[in-house]
Amino acid sequence: MRANYDVKANVLSLTTEVPAKTSASLLDDPGVVVALAESEGHDIVGLIVMGAAAYLPLQRGYDPETDTLLLGEKTNSPELITENGDFIGYWQVYEDEPKGFMDPVGVLIRDASKHLAPVIANLPR
Repeated sequence: MRANYDVKANVLSLTTEVPAKTSASLLDDPGVVVALAESEGHDIVGLIVMGAAAYLPLQRGYDPETDTLLLGEKTNSPELITENGDFIGYWQVYEDEPKGFMDPVGVLIRDASKHLAPVIANLPR
């Protein structure tokens, strides 16, 4: 996973080797955009966080005991949780869609300190 932070724009991006086919914002936070491997899929392959200074250095949403960073919120329904490497996606069923379309409500990053170390090391002091 590659992390990049644009200080002037205050935008953090995390990308994997897999190119994104589409993206979606978190339902309650349009400043967090998840990149998805497939148009109709739920495998998160990247993340863009606008207003990222709220999370950096690892602050808001960070759990040092588990070394995870949560953006948005979790769900407890196993059928609404997807995992792709160190990205865990949390979803909500979109009730108006008969095919069971799901909206992202949260994303958790495992090994957050490792993935964000290059970004944190280069933050202005």
